[in-house]
Amino acid sequence: MTDIFEEVNEELRRDTFVDWWKKYRVLIIAVIVLAIGGVGIWEFMKAQREADIERQAKVFDAATSSLEQGDLAGAKTSLQQLSQEKSGFGALANLMLASAEKDQSNDPKLIEPYLRAAAERNDGLVGDIATLKLAYAMADTAELAQIEATVKPLIDKGGHAGALAREIVAAKALATGNIDRARAEYTALSYELDAPQNLKLRASQALGTLPKTAAPAAAPATPASPAATPPAQPAPAQQ
Repeated sequence: MTDIFEEVNEELRRDTFVDWWKKYRVLIIAVIVLAIGGVGIWEFMKAQREADIERQAKVFDAATSSLEQGDLAGAKTSLQQLSQEKSGFGALANLMLASAEKDQSNDPKLIEPYLRAAAERNDGLVGDIATLKLAYAMADTAELAQIEATVKPLIDKGGHAGALAREIVAAKALATGNIDRARAEYTALSYELDAPQNLKLRASQALGTLPKTAAPAAAPATPASPAATPPAQPAPAQQ
C-alpha cells in the first residue's frame, strides 16, 4: 500500500513540474540567456577597457622616453594623441603639455587650455594640481571673480589643495587693493586646520604687512547747552 501512495505522489509531482515548465519555460530560457549574455557583455567590456588602458600606457611611455632623450617634438606628438582621452592618462598628458608650453613660450593663452582640459579629466590629485596651476597662470590677467570661480571646487573640497586655492584668492585680493578681503582670507588661513604649517606662516606674515584697520572716528561731542538765565527778581517795595 505504501508503494502505491509513493508512486501516486511521484506522478503528481511529475505532472506539476511538467505543467509548470510548459507555462514558464519561455521566461526561464529568456532569463538564462540574458544572464549569460550580461556576463559575456561585461567580460567583453572589461577586456576592451583593459586593452584601451594598455594602449594609452604604451603611448604615455613613448612620450616619457622621448622626453628623456630630449626629443620634445616626439614627446609632444605622443602627448597630443593622449590629450584627447577622457582618462587619467589624458589628464596627465594635458598637464605635461602645459609644462612643455610654459618652457617654450610661457604664453598663458597657450598654457591655459591644457590645464583646463587636465582639470576636467580628473577630479583627484592630478585635477587639483591642474586647477591650481591654472589659477596661477590666470593671476596676472584675470579678475578676482574669475579666479574665485576657478578655484571654488578646491576650496569647497578643503584639504591642502583648498588651502592653497584660498591663498591664491587672498594674494589676488591684496594685489587689487581689496585689503578687507585679503585680511579675511589670510585670517581664515591662519586658523585653517588642514592648511600646511608653512602656508599658515605665510598667511600670518602677510597679515603683518597689511595696513592696520582704521579705528572708527569718534562721534562729535554734543555742544553744551547755554546756562539758563535766572529770572529777574522784582525790586523791593519802597517804605
